[in-house]
Amino acid sequence: MLAASSTGCYWSSQPQAPHRSVELDLAKMPALTIPAPRPLVGTRLIVLGRFDTTAPQPIGGLYDRDEYEVSPLYRTYFFKDGAVEIFEHVSDGLRAAGLTVLKDYAGHAEPALLEAPLRARNPVLVTATVTALQHDQIREPGKTDWEGGRLSVDLRVTEANGSVRFAKTYQIEGRIPYDGRTELLRLLGWKLAETLSNDPAFLAAIAAQPRA
Repeated sequence: MLAASSTGCYWSSQPQAPHRSVELDLAKMPALTIPAPRPLVGTRLIVLGRFDTTAPQPIGGLYDRDEYEVSPLYRTYFFKDGAVEIFEHVSDGLRAAGLTVLKDYAGHAEPALLEAPLRARNPVLVTATVTALQHDQIREPGKTDWEGGRLSVDLRVTEANGSVRFAKTYQIEGRIPYDGRTELLRLLGWKLAETLSNDPAFLAAIAAQPRA
């Protein structure tokens, strides 16, 4: 018979990562450098829909402590509008590359919800769903403290009539030394924008090309 716990939670061993998160391996993670989307020239207006999300909200804290005597719900955390923050940074990155991007907060760039004046401009619509978003602080004993991040996004490009021009899943991850000032979600969002600016298939779908 299993023993009952007064806290309502029981583990036979200490969890290694918050529920539904992935244990990040520093040795396998690339360094996150300052992203720089390549200069682009586009011939069509881009409507970027506010990102949706199905990413699990992580729960946990103090998983690197040898003495695990606190409630597992101590120092819980979650991303408040994390997908929207990624959306904002991707938009900034694409604009910095030279593209004309309109942000659609309410309509999510759904073809059926386009207003007539905007539809008349023949835009290309970009929508995305964040399926994973993780931000960990990782300590190497006697060495450097790190921040590690992981982002997975299902992205789609459609015409105003709803026909799909392009669909792809992008996965971004990396690590950066912890200094207390790093905005990791900004780095992940701009890194996605940089990745998009270097993807020929995405550029073809939005009618853009590298600036000469």
